[in-house]
Amino acid sequence: MAINNFDQKVLKTKKKLTQNEISVLQFIHQHPNDINQTTISDLAKKTNFSSSFISKLVKKIGYSSFAEMRLDIKSSIVKKAESEEYDILENQNTDITKTNSLLLQMNFEPINQLFDSASAIYVYGTGHSQNNYMRELSRNLMALVKVPVIFLSGQSEFQSVIYTADQSSCFIIASTTGETKVLIDAIKVLNLAQVPIVSFTKFSDNALSSLATYNLFYYLTPIHNPSMNRNIRSYLPLAYVVDFVIREYVNHLSK
Repeated sequence: MAINNFDQKVLKTKKKLTQNEISVLQFIHQHPNDINQTTISDLAKKTNFSSSFISKLVKKIGYSSFAEMRLDIKSSIVKKAESEEYDILENQNTDITKTNSLLLQMNFEPINQLFDSASAIYVYGTGHSQNNYMRELSRNLMALVKVPVIFLSGQSEFQSVIYTADQSSCFIIASTTGETKVLIDAIKVLNLAQVPIVSFTKFSDNALSSLATYNLFYYLTPIHNPSMNRNIRSYLPLAYVVDFVIREYVNHLSK
């Protein structure tokens, strides 16, 4: 991100500044939103310096007045917000574009034939969001295939069927990381029974994709959360993969 005007002015005059002046400028740098809504007298009280000291300081770094500095900082805040909004939207577009590129390189015919020949299709997602999209996938598959489509709503349901499934059935499993130990242990049980598995995971070299029969990947860029340290995840790319799979199968049936 480009450095703002205020910081540029401070850096240009830093060698001429006293330690007291630097401490005030550091306070301004660290509290831009507060400065945007404060007066020079309020800032003087917060920094324990006089209004005249601050007035001389802002002129020393290149502003004609405190008001001009405040307006410049406000402009920088607006530009930063617009830039972050653009980055977030651009990341969404990039994730979908890259996911689409992966899907276009896939040969869906083996997966489509698996849906045709399976005696039953089990659908499972490891988390709340993944499960929601797997529910949507199962709902659409129910309308398309002539065999039972069993949506597994939780881990206990998933583990209750892995020991009775055989190679005539198939599993569709969505997991963001593809590394959950409980999940991988269950996948190994299915592997022993030679049950075909279609995995939906974030694009990475993960345990689930290495054990699955067919892999469908999506890109997922975390969204920075300005309110908390924990980032936000949007599973729109996963929804795109689900929609793509259904359309590919409808196209297969049409032929």
